[in-house]
Amino acid sequence: MQTVTCHISSIEKLNDFLYRVFLTPTQAVTYKAGQYLSVVMGEKDKRHFSIANAPLSDMIELHIGATPENSYAMQVIEKMQSEGEIEVEIGKGDAYLREHSNRPIILVAGGTGFSYVKSLLERIVQLQLENPVYLYWGVKEYAHFYFENEAVAWAKKHRNVHFYPVIELPESQWQGDQGYVHKAVLNKFADLSAFDIYIVGRFEMAKIAREDFVKQGALVEHIFGDAFAFI
Repeated sequence: MQTVTCHISSIEKLNDFLYRVFLTPTQAVTYKAGQYLSVVMGEKDKRHFSIANAPLSDMIELHIGATPENSYAMQVIEKMQSEGEIEVEIGKGDAYLREHSNRPIILVAGGTGFSYVKSLLERIVQLQLENPVYLYWGVKEYAHFYFENEAVAWAKKHRNVHFYPVIELPESQWQGDQGYVHKAVLNKFADLSAFDIYIVGRFEMAKIAREDFVKQGALVEHIFGDAFAFI
């Protein structure tokens, strides 16, 4: 883990609740795809966000869901906007991409957790890994697919990448998977024992998903998610 000051290069609002932020570190940083950083708000106040881009970039990308009601994230955005720089602890978490595994991969993301799987996918592409990759991204409504075009493009460009969008509360014309995102995985794969599975989302979702995946054959040691360090 490193502690480093970062300049705020840009803050872009992608929709009513989501900000895309690019940070420029003042010194070289190292981290693994799938790790997160903590924004230092105070000595005992450190707020965690997934890193949305793979290593080997001069910038750090974050996707921060923030509304006035969500002070945890909104205060971070306001600090970035007012001060123009931020101190972060980077290279945290154990749910990073297992680059040397040849097992097929399932990525399960809820909401803005897509930022986590985006980092993993970018690294898979960088390394030209040939593992089959099945990306399941679940949101409450279609408008929350803020990076859908990019996910579709990955699947079209790389024949080992497959994208399955899942909507919890779809409108009548939706033709794809619906309901809870991890249920779509269970419906697709009868036996999960062969897979490396990466999960990101609300703690209760991650807990239930892991329990249900294990019941369907998944091996605990091959299920990765930073939520599991807290539940």
